[in-house]
Amino acid sequence: MNAPDIATSNSKSTAPHRIYAVIKERIINGTYHPGQRLTEQSFADEFEASRTPVREAIRLLASEGYVVFRPNSGTVVRSWSVAELLEIFRLRARLEADICGNAALHINAEQIDRLCVLQDAIELEGTDNSEANTTRVSRLNREFHDLIALASQQERMVSVLAKAIEVPVVHRTFRSYSPQQMQRSFSQHRELIDAFKAHDHDWAVAIMRCHIHAAKNAILHPKAPAIVGPLP
Repeated sequence: MNAPDIATSNSKSTAPHRIYAVIKERIINGTYHPGQRLTEQSFADEFEASRTPVREAIRLLASEGYVVFRPNSGTVVRSWSVAELLEIFRLRARLEADICGNAALHINAEQIDRLCVLQDAIELEGTDNSEANTTRVSRLNREFHDLIALASQQERMVSVLAKAIEVPVVHRTFRSYSPQQMQRSFSQHRELIDAFKAHDHDWAVAIMRCHIHAAKNAILHPKAPAIVGPLP
């Protein structure tokens, strides 16, 4: 979404939410990095809006943990401690594994086919971990996981999960991956698809847990070597 999309909107009541969506996406994709200062006036100028809808957008971002207010610095993009990241990934491992298991029981052939198409697209550029490709892969990866959540038919659990994973550092996992770690992630996606085809709850749960913990390790220990090899 570009700035003109905000300025030309006929509904002033939606302006804060649209500005919020743009800023949020920029935080998620790394345009704005942790600790970066964000000013109301700069956004008001960019979106050709008053500071009132910008202020409301920033308030929404703060309520969801994307930004914080610091004395003498103003509004800055939030950073995350190791303890907070561990909590986030532990929660993800539990919730997303359960969601994945339910997806294995309920997923249909059309959804499985869509996962295959998405995974083909994810692997299109191989294990290229350039900025451009990891941004592309991250977007497709979000769609892959969103489809699994939809297939699970567990609306309440998915809602809880959304609050845990709507964190910039989680969405930018692929930026921390080495080519070997990317390949491992791809292989785990492929095995998830096999588990879905077999409608095997326990298999899907086990692979998703491994998948989440591998992502956790990549973020917390980005320079640690990935051990990859044939699965037993």
